[in-house]
Amino acid sequence: MGKVGKLVAAALVLVFIASFAAGCSSPKKDPIKIGIVAPLSGGAAMVGDTQVKGVALAIKQINAAGGIHGREVIYIAEDDEQIPAKSVSAVNKLVYNDKVDAVIGTVNSSATLANMEVTRKAGVPQITPISSNPKITKLGNEWIFRLQASDEHQARAIVDYAVNELKIKKPAVIYQSDDYGTGGKDVIVDRLKELNVNPVAVEAFAPDAQDMTGQLLKIKNAGADGLFMWTMYAQAALIARQARQIGLDVQLMGGGGLTNPKLVELAGDAAYGLLNTQTFFPDKEGASPEAAAFIDAYEKEYGMLPDSNAAMSYDSMMILAKAMEAAGPSLDKKKVRDAIAATRDYRGVTGVITIDEYGDANRDILIIRVKVGGGYEVVWPKR
Repeated sequence: MGKVGKLVAAALVLVFIASFAAGCSSPKKDPIKIGIVAPLSGGAAMVGDTQVKGVALAIKQINAAGGIHGREVIYIAEDDEQIPAKSVSAVNKLVYNDKVDAVIGTVNSSATLANMEVTRKAGVPQITPISSNPKITKLGNEWIFRLQASDEHQARAIVDYAVNELKIKKPAVIYQSDDYGTGGKDVIVDRLKELNVNPVAVEAFAPDAQDMTGQLLKIKNAGADGLFMWTMYAQAALIARQARQIGLDVQLMGGGGLTNPKLVELAGDAAYGLLNTQTFFPDKEGASPEAAAFIDAYEKEYGMLPDSNAAMSYDSMMILAKAMEAAGPSLDKKKVRDAIAATRDYRGVTGVITIDEYGDANRDILIIRVKVGGGYEVVWPKR
């Protein structure tokens, strides 16, 4: 055999060895990619941060248990600053550039209403842990699901408590003029009328407003004895402080968007006694076994107690993982969607969850109060 022949023969042997080795080793499986869209900067950054933390903790536990169908799960987080146009761009990137298998997010309802059109057109399952505007699940979009109690359920709960338990007779409403605020305001006003109570004032403000004293003076002059606020914690803190400054001494109330340690930091003692709705409360003594385990794991991971946003985000990822397991190794997106929709009696950290015909996880609602000195306590149902 000549020199060239020997070289060719050697090359063929190397090719054979490489091919044999490749055939004998298991091919590396690509990770399952979860897209997270959340406000990681701007006024709602703290909520976005705990949303990511909740999902990340769930993924860590899922991977520790072997992943999904033996595949590692990773997440890719995008900041939408709670701006609808940026939220659409973020989800477009996740879906078309990053090729994620599902999307979790976002916080702001206006941003979710905008970005869920991207996942609908692409046929990608999406769960919003936090957005609460009733329209999100009532527009016929079969690809969107929600873990948060909708504004419809939250607003009715706080109105019922105010009228039936606190005996408020002359309530007023102040709300931010976007999808989130308007949706909550509409439910509050409608429920008050069902209970034969007419609001003495209904006032709007821009979501980024820094001065609501004009609206609050109208509410004070109308003789209100209670004030429903449908907004997020930063604006609620401003309202509480400015109400104190003009001498408007009424019971302040709102939805889950007010539950945040930053509220008390920003409002000080003007926030003491404020009431709002919630689906989760980090109380180890009264917690279910699932919630207690989550609280311990979250504290160990992050050095702090979880808030409701972290808990709902954790449950969102766990329900998504369960659906992906049920869908089979192919992770066919339609099968994953159908499996999420079929969720029944799932014992999550935020309670027993059943997804209804609209894609909502209806559950019991807590009424919690900011304690003197800070922190929260459950006032309803009575324990």
